[in-house]
Amino acid sequence: MNTIPVEKRKAITVDQKKFAEDLEVYSNRLTTIQEIKKEVKKYIPKFKFNNDFFSDILNNFYSGLLHKYKKENTLNLRAEKLAELLEFDLRKLKELVANYDKLKDVKSPTIENYTTYTETPEQLTRFEQCEKLINTIYEVEESTGVKAYPFDVTKAFRRILDFNIRTNKFQANTYWVKTGRQI
Repeated sequence: MNTIPVEKRKAITVDQKKFAEDLEVYSNRLTTIQEIKKEVKKYIPKFKFNNDFFSDILNNFYSGLLHKYKKENTLNLRAEKLAELLEFDLRKLKELVANYDKLKDVKSPTIENYTTYTETPEQLTRFEQCEKLINTIYEVEESTGVKAYPFDVTKAFRRILDFNIRTNKFQANTYWVKTGRQI
């Protein structure tokens, strides 16, 4: 199976819905990180965050707490007990840490990961045929003033074309472009 160079590939479709969902999850991760930093700064105002802090948040927080209060901690209390004696309410921090643990493996999504491309000359040819057909439909609509009804067009071209309701435009059927077969 011949493949075409990356620069000659064409995007067939982009899964905008999935991309938006994953972008929102990543945004939640960033928000959680900011809230954790804010919560830590509330108890240890001059705390310096390093790259390792988020690998074990609570232990790193407790280490920072012991460091800040080492003069006051004459009884050498554990960090948890020290926080309790100082009457720190760490429920919110623990809740944020639990939320972060669910999201820590989430990477920043890129639109490339949600785009389906043509990969072979045959796919590229099928996709270009669809583009010509779509352009012809729009030219006929514009020149005649007659609206091509999406249901009729997709029925006539037996699933070679799809109609995207979100964008209100025709698009190539990804399955047909990729396989050359109808659904």
